[in-house]
Amino acid sequence: MRSKNLLAIVICCLFFYNSYSQSNESVADVEIHSLDLYNTAQWKALMLYGKEKISSGIDFPLLRMRTGYAAFMSGNFSESLTQYSKVFETDKDNKLALYYVYLSNLYLNNETMARYYAAQLPAEMKVSEKITNTKLSGMQTEYSLRMPDDTARRNAQYARVGINLNLGYRFQLQQSIAYYTLMSNTAGIANKPAYQRLQQPEYYGKLIYAANDKLALIGAYHYISDHFPDTTLKTNIFLGGIKYSMPYFSIQANAAFGNFAVNYTQYDAVLTFYPLGNLNLYSISRISFGSQTNFTQVLGAKLFKGVWAEGNLTTGKASYLFDNDALYVKNDPDPNLFRCGGSIYTVLSKKLLLSINYTFEQKQKQFNIPVTNYFQNSINGGLTWKF
Repeated sequence: MRSKNLLAIVICCLFFYNSYSQSNESVADVEIHSLDLYNTAQWKALMLYGKEKISSGIDFPLLRMRTGYAAFMSGNFSESLTQYSKVFETDKDNKLALYYVYLSNLYLNNETMARYYAAQLPAEMKVSEKITNTKLSGMQTEYSLRMPDDTARRNAQYARVGINLNLGYRFQLQQSIAYYTLMSNTAGIANKPAYQRLQQPEYYGKLIYAANDKLALIGAYHYISDHFPDTTLKTNIFLGGIKYSMPYFSIQANAAFGNFAVNYTQYDAVLTFYPLGNLNLYSISRISFGSQTNFTQVLGAKLFKGVWAEGNLTTGKASYLFDNDALYVKNDPDPNLFRCGGSIYTVLSKKLLLSINYTFEQKQKQFNIPVTNYFQNSINGGLTWKF
């Protein structure tokens, strides 16, 4: 019995000694251990060890760079950005830290901030990464068929072509032309046929300016021309926004105005979150205040290599609604009561992305007594090229 007690005491002493030794590691100890983890490519262990020692007060540039590299190799680009940004803030001559800040932003799909840092890269790095001051950076095409289940409503079609331009390292210009058409129900209106075709050409332009390494200013303009056989209605929509980016999340605030049949103003607050530090899992939450209040939630996840799935829902009644920085405008007479859908994104090649989307909407039938509801199903397909 006495020997068992003695053994227990020895084990406790060894445990507390080991804990004391770990909690009192010197900078030299951390340097040696982190280097050993680096040389043996134990990236997950090195990332956790580096974060633990930095939070305990042992903080030096090489430790942060090893921790950042371990995070990058582990696919946690938000953590990599956190560590390399801290090093670059204190040492503007550290081009390796700058390079990984650029790459981490790029892998988090934050091209605005990636371009901001790209401007500071050495010339040889710009050549190797094929970074240029001004270029055509992307192109998109999409087509949508919208199918209501109400016989008084007809199918609608939407098509869009867009291009993205890098204008220097701080400005990005996105432009689109779109065309929307449907047969509008005019039954019961004097001297009009049962249906009239609406043809709606559109132009959209958005300019993004990187004010600094975290802040971007956004301005957008959307022009819509509604052509009926006997009249034309023109709408101008203006949007201004500000976006603040951090490694694991970004927040954005918008204000938009459109001169429809009645003037409409919408205010948005948007939160984008990367809980794993990459695009394997992400969340986009938006609340919009207009004539009604609407909430939109998007959840996306990587299913396997090159394939992502995304789900979305929008709650609240909406006669008008600006989506995606007013790129998409809901302005038909029948208000939305509910909207949800899902998307699949597939990488076809290094520069080509295919998207397929399904949307389900519950809508309220206007100009009908009594007011009734109906459903609409939409299928959308698109291609995105990056140059």
